[in-house]
Amino acid sequence: MSSKSKRSEELNVKEEPNLTVDILEENENDEVDEASRGGQDGECDPILISSKNIPECENEPEEPCCSDVSYINVPVVISQFKICLQLENSVRFCEPVVCIKASKKTLQLKECKLIPGTKKVFIRGVIKKVLEYASARCQSSKGTSGNIRYLTYLVPFECTTEISYINPPEIKTNKEQKFIPLEYHFVCEDKGYFNQNIVCEIVRYKINELMCREDVVPVENIKGQDCFYKMREKIVLNLHLRLMQNQVVCMNKGAN
Repeated sequence: MSSKSKRSEELNVKEEPNLTVDILEENENDEVDEASRGGQDGECDPILISSKNIPECENEPEEPCCSDVSYINVPVVISQFKICLQLENSVRFCEPVVCIKASKKTLQLKECKLIPGTKKVFIRGVIKKVLEYASARCQSSKGTSGNIRYLTYLVPFECTTEISYINPPEIKTNKEQKFIPLEYHFVCEDKGYFNQNIVCEIVRYKINELMCREDVVPVENIKGQDCFYKMREKIVLNLHLRLMQNQVVCMNKGAN
């Protein structure tokens, strides 16, 4: 065997361990990737992201009332009042109407807000009306025929009123931030309070209305029969409202 062939075999023998090491490293990387991906079955081992100890903070008990009495957090009536609204609206039909069969009304209150620092309440809502009417689609010398149809529409209303308090609301104003300048830095002082919401309830309501026909036309070839295309409504709404707020109420411990 020549010296050249021996030299090449020695080189091959020396290079084999390096190839083996490279293959092992690739296998190890594949195992790590499979472990991080959770394998082919979709299962993964839980990994702890972070952990820390939360220290305990001390507290000081506070009494919302005096120590001689007990206290409860209950809804308190701020004010209860009645308002009367006069509304007028017109409705136009897309076909001639012989008569109104029924009128159903429901009240929806959209807004009832008390302005802090005043006794003004802003009120806004709608009256949902469903009319059932008889149409006069076909008119002839022998009579009138049509269908019983329904029409749904909303009548909006809004007003503002000044109320009187039965129990004044508990509203604390939040002060603005204060920056105290020092020699090389600023100190920020910020204080705030959380106020309980004032809830508005509908105690009861009553709706009186008057419906007047407009654009009245006679029915052809039928004496004394007419129909209309437009109707004007005059509505009087009596609305009873109650304002309430959760407050801490003190009670004597000896009271029954």
